[in-house]
Amino acid sequence: CALPILMVEQEAQFMTAGTGNSQRIRHSAAKKVTLAHVAKAAGVSQATVSMVLNGREGVSFADETIAAVFSAAEGLGYRGGRRAFGGATIPSVLVVAPNVTNPYYSTVIQAIQQAAGLRGYATSIYTTYRSLDKELEALHFARGMGMSGVIFTMLAHPEAVLEKADRKLPMVVIGDRRQDLSVDTVELNNYDAGSLIARHMHELGHKHLAYISTTLDEANPIRTQRLQGLRDTFGQLCPEGSVQVKSRDISPETELEKLQIEHLVGRELARKCLDDKKITAFVAVNDMVAYGVIDAVREGGFSIPGDYSVCGFDNIFPSGFAGIDLTTVEHYMRDKGRNALDILHNKIRGTASDRNITRVEYSHQLITRASTAPPRAV
Repeated sequence: CALPILMVEQEAQFMTAGTGNSQRIRHSAAKKVTLAHVAKAAGVSQATVSMVLNGREGVSFADETIAAVFSAAEGLGYRGGRRAFGGATIPSVLVVAPNVTNPYYSTVIQAIQQAAGLRGYATSIYTTYRSLDKELEALHFARGMGMSGVIFTMLAHPEAVLEKADRKLPMVVIGDRRQDLSVDTVELNNYDAGSLIARHMHELGHKHLAYISTTLDEANPIRTQRLQGLRDTFGQLCPEGSVQVKSRDISPETELEKLQIEHLVGRELARKCLDDKKITAFVAVNDMVAYGVIDAVREGGFSIPGDYSVCGFDNIFPSGFAGIDLTTVEHYMRDKGRNALDILHNKIRGTASDRNITRVEYSHQLITRASTAPPRAV
């Protein structure tokens, strides 16, 4: 995919008046005219101004919109910015992700970039490692760089971030199903995903499970909802059974420093469960953690699925590799990424009302592979 492009708005140039020769001068920063000024005067977004003035191919606008943009640009004396290293200004989208080491996020990002390229947008990636400060920095960065919009592939602190969000900056959030967020969302009901795994384990005959997870708190609702769905449903189907929870808190600093932290946590916590002979199956919070669980089981001298069954969530691409063959829940990463960009594009163009909230929810599919089977005799 294309490398991220950061956009820098340069000073506009003006013609001096009252002289025999037309002489170009640079106004001070306080007087320069930018795309933001033209957008405000025309009553449209900065991205719309950029696409109209640069004649973006494959994009059409109403005649009155085009007229308003050119009228505002002419009235303000805007002569156009240049992208760094020359060329026409390109509207840009900021994609915010906790990290890029988990293939879930890298797949979502690549899908967004594919869709963005078709719509004429450049993209830039901002990683937060689930830090509130970093999420707020991402908003500040997007405003300061004149980005057309922002896509959060996961928002750890929605209330705090949305409180600071400028409603003039289009935003889409990919995450867990939540009706209380007043923002456009592409979501998946992770409670139901947990329930799906619970039913699968019960159908196989397992009675005692271990749920292995990184940090479980309010900043990670996807993880807690998967656990809650698993617990509630398994408790109803198998009242005599149990779900033991093993988790380890990971700070943003640790997530930044240790690229394999999810695998390490899965491996470490699964090892602690191998002495409990009642446990016959592991449910990992995601596929990356599940890989650590698989390694711990095999290093302990046990087999999968003969001795232990292992499940994950996300269905990232290595989960289908020979030797892993992980049972997991499909989370439609590519579809969610493309859909998020399309929603954002409609917001940027003004074809979607600012007063309406778009919510797109994906259903689940259990991908059954060779890592799960009926339990061993206990």
